[in-house]
Amino acid sequence: MRFLAVSDIHEEEAALESIAALSSSYDHVFVCGDISRSVSFAEDLMRIPNAFIVPGNWDNEPVDRALSKSAHYVQEKRVEIGDSLNVVGFGYSPPSPFFTYGELSEEEIYSRMKKLKIDSNTLLLTHAPPKGHLDTGSLGRHIGSESILRIIQERKPLAAFFGHAHEALGIEELDGTTLVKIPPANSMRACAVTEMRKRIHAEYISL
Repeated sequence: MRFLAVSDIHEEEAALESIAALSSSYDHVFVCGDISRSVSFAEDLMRIPNAFIVPGNWDNEPVDRALSKSAHYVQEKRVEIGDSLNVVGFGYSPPSPFFTYGELSEEEIYSRMKKLKIDSNTLLLTHAPPKGHLDTGSLGRHIGSESILRIIQERKPLAAFFGHAHEALGIEELDGTTLVKIPPANSMRACAVTEMRKRIHAEYISL
């Protein structure tokens, strides 16, 4: 299966147009948050028929509410897809210095994520990275989530896809889970992902 993984669109119209144009070449599009503070922009994104979407910390309450009414919204949901795979989503982020709408305590992130059915066939979509892995922000701080790291270590999903830390890039293995840090789409970048026989290959592409 082939996936287009994007994150941190931040209302960039050129990025949205490119994502929509490319979407038909992929089985699914993964959208890992920080989409918009405009409901109309979010609604345009929701017209992409094969998208799975989780919210970011930067998205505001009206946008999050609009997204939650879409069939593409996988926040705290599990969706079965082909090749015996499933997609599970959990957006938002731990607290930041910016006091954005979609910030949760580590305790709440863990208590909500531990209720989700995550297994070795799961493609996990989050907004925040796991703490200490591909999560260095602009000030050199690790801005990932301790709770997301704990869930990945406990449940061992096949892969985890995330954005949030704009400056960080890379693909890592963590105890059998492939970690894919998605570049910010507002810089016209994304990830092209191929899954074959439960192996994940990801490469960075231009939008």
